[in-house]
Amino acid sequence: MAKRLSKALRGKRRWIGVLLSSQFNSRKDVETKLSAIFSDSDLTGSPKLMDFSLGIISNGCSTGVLQVKLEDYSTVRTRLENNDSLEKLGISSVTSSGKIRLVRQRLSEIE
Repeated sequence: MAKRLSKALRGKRRWIGVLLSSQFNSRKDVETKLSAIFSDSDLTGSPKLMDFSLGIISNGCSTGVLQVKLEDYSTVRTRLENNDSLEKLGISSVTSSGKIRLVRQRLSEIE
């Protein structure tokens, strides 16, 4: 059996809490849009949608949590944190952290 990597040697990641427009009806729609948004960038790995809550905010928007590799964090965050990214892309960054628990907690506060 292969030895497990120590915590220090495992890949580092960041978690980004996002607000999703009402155009997304399923998790698959969001994953398709993420692939399209980041297809032209030189990321080491595409962002993964870890959590998806459909239409949970009063204006019809949904929330989600993205897992991003540490090397790609700044690229993903700058693309999603523009003022008009919710209108143009349908996805907008709200919060981020190195711990998914904190991102989930912050998203639950805006619901």
